[in-house]
Amino acid sequence: MNIQEYISSGIVESYVLGLADHEERADFDRMCAAHAEVRKARELFELSLEEQAMLNAVTPSKNIKSKIFAEIEIESEKINDQSFIDDDPLYVADGTRSEGPAKIKAMGWLRYLAAASIALLIISTALNFYLFNQYKSYSSRYATLMAQQTELAKNNDIMRTRLTAYEGTIAMLRDPDMAVIKMPGTNVPTSPDSSSVATVYWNTKSKDVYLLVNNLPQPPSDKQYQLWAIVDGQPVDAGVFDVQSVDGLLRMKNMPRAQIFAVTLEKRGGSVAPEGPMYVLGKVS
Repeated sequence: MNIQEYISSGIVESYVLGLADHEERADFDRMCAAHAEVRKARELFELSLEEQAMLNAVTPSKNIKSKIFAEIEIESEKINDQSFIDDDPLYVADGTRSEGPAKIKAMGWLRYLAAASIALLIISTALNFYLFNQYKSYSSRYATLMAQQTELAKNNDIMRTRLTAYEGTIAMLRDPDMAVIKMPGTNVPTSPDSSSVATVYWNTKSKDVYLLVNNLPQPPSDKQYQLWAIVDGQPVDAGVFDVQSVDGLLRMKNMPRAQIFAVTLEKRGGSVAPEGPMYVLGKVS
């Protein structure tokens, strides 16, 4: 762990706030002695605590001082009446006494206690404010990290699914029973787009048919492409498909026999027999 990572670990805050254990404090003292960056980080945090205390300090009302010392006077009088009346040599026979050193000492001690209580209240308020802000900051970071982790897990699942699909496709294409029928638009003199290309993968054993759209223009919204198998000179419907939904191979209808495959543009939902223009065509070898 480098110096910046050590500083960012939270040890500075734990040390200053008294939350570190004995071993952590000893280690921090050694790091402060050896590295100016650590000392600087400690000083900056102490300064920030002081600034927070001053920033959040509440100015007492003008009469609070007189009220505090009035209470101190009352309590001091009670203590003097109960505790000092028998022992204080300044008391006279009638029970009265003069303002002696014992009373002055008691009043001074109570004043220090009151001042210390106010100081502790201010420090406690500042510390609570700092810890609350730290809690909000850490909660926000935690939520962000959890969202990022969820997104990464989601993307990882998507990539794993695609990888599995690609591996299955490669294995299928390597099957010796798989016939590959290339269907270029140049095979159709009347094709609306001679640059169109599609490929049929036909398993001659299982009769499964798959279609790969290499290049077909986007049709109008009320039209769909339709794959045909020409069997003994008659077109047989092999299924319709949309170009925008193509992602890899499309599973089409099984074909027991075929001599030619072709693609036409038909009304949405397909036709019983070819009605629209033919874009691509390919012969089975």
